[in-house]
Amino acid sequence: MVTGKGSASHYIWGDACDGWRLVDRLEMSVIHERIPPGAGERRHYHARARQFFMVLRGRLGVDLSGEDLT
Repeated sequence: MVTGKGSASHYIWGDACDGWRLVDRLEMSVIHERIPPGAGERRHYHARARQFFMVLRGRLGVDLSGEDLT
């Protein structure tokens, strides 16, 4: 089921980050996240995952196979 942020399952992660599960299926997951400046995920690895990031405001830094991207 596809849902909007207002009716999606909400969770808090890290020190101050929010997530809303818009789509939660075995074959696909869509999550809307709010990550305040200076916050973020710990470095981790996905053996089998494809991820897409869309930044609506601010900047996002990621490490992709040892390459730092902003």
